[in-house]
Amino acid sequence: MALKADGRWRDEKINGVVYDMSPAPGYRHGIVNNNINTIVKQGLKDSLCLVFMENLDFKYQPDINDDYLCPDIMVVCDRKLL
Repeated sequence: MALKADGRWRDEKINGVVYDMSPAPGYRHGIVNNNINTIVKQGLKDSLCLVFMENLDFKYQPDINDDYLCPDIMVVCDRKLL
């Protein structure tokens, strides 16, 4: 995603509709996100799953449409999807 002229940069496209997710989350959001990420990661430490935090676009049905999400936390257990 490119930075838009007005300084906004985060959006998601769901069912063909683009939703502006700007402005970027603040530090409180980051603290909560990090806490959740840590708990999930610890719970999956003996699995093949990977846990990702933010800044990772995810096209959840690329063979059907060009929708995408920018989740705060994402768990991927099937590495073929990376």
